[in-house]
Amino acid sequence: MGNVVEVMDDESSNNIVRHEDVQLDLYLKIHDKVNARSEEISKSYNDNILVCFEDIKELHFKNLQSIRSLNPAKDNLGVQIAVSHHEGESEKFNSFEEFEKHNITSPNPTANIILLYTFTLYNTETEEFENYKIINQVRSRIGELQQIEKEAPPFISSALISSMVTTTARITVHYCDYVKARHFTAMFDEWIKGCDESKSLKMIAPLQRISHLVRKFGTLTIYGLLALFTASAIDTQQISSDLTLKFLVIYASTFVIIGNLADTLLSKVESAIDSYLAMSYLKLNKGDAKLVTEFSQRNKKSLIWSGLGVTGTLLIGLFTNYVYDLIKWVI
Repeated sequence: MGNVVEVMDDESSNNIVRHEDVQLDLYLKIHDKVNARSEEISKSYNDNILVCFEDIKELHFKNLQSIRSLNPAKDNLGVQIAVSHHEGESEKFNSFEEFEKHNITSPNPTANIILLYTFTLYNTETEEFENYKIINQVRSRIGELQQIEKEAPPFISSALISSMVTTTARITVHYCDYVKARHFTAMFDEWIKGCDESKSLKMIAPLQRISHLVRKFGTLTIYGLLALFTASAIDTQQISSDLTLKFLVIYASTFVIIGNLADTLLSKVESAIDSYLAMSYLKLNKGDAKLVTEFSQRNKKSLIWSGLGVTGTLLIGLFTNYVYDLIKWVI
């Protein structure tokens, strides 16, 4: 009995859909969907916000409310919270409840906190899934400046470091639908406006822009007043030719002393103006509270030194009117 052999030509075999081909096609589609590039929108803020734990909690619930309003796929919401401290210490939490229980007694100030949300939406019109990622970052300005001061070379003054304006908050949204992404940036805007802000003196910002001129023009003004008052008060009949040399020596010495004294006081004023910092911070643990107190005291010292320097310079300006009489008394 002969064997029956079924022969298929190559053309007909190419039309057969195999199970392996279906799996490969499905895998490729999943791979393309997962690795598809989403659009991105971001916004940064330089506001002098004062953020405590309750503010972070409010931000978290605002994010959840915004996400749930879009009806995400069930059990598809991911939450991660990362907290960075000084000295390279960092903590990560997979839920806000875990973050809420974190160690608030840490002595290391908080550098920044990141709230990350990932979720998927089902678009009924296109019948496709849309992936979203929301990243909220809040940074402590005084924490960053303290870290910069520790790492900066000795020749860079603290006044120059304090003048740096750093970003205090940032939101980044990876999205498929721009309209839905704008919903989250608007929410973050609202949260920023609701945060407490530090009250800085209105005159500080304009003065910091011209602080480098205070020392130069202030010293020149003192020299000018000294020369003007002495020239107008000098009496050539009272100072004979024998006393002229003695007068010139004493006047030149007085000129140098008064000029250097005024320059020293005005340099303190310039440094104090530049060192004043508009406060912005994260206050989540004991290290943060200690840092806030430290920078508050620094600002108070800056104001005190500014007042003392200006007062001392004015007194020197008044004293220049009596320099000639003092020289006459000496000689």
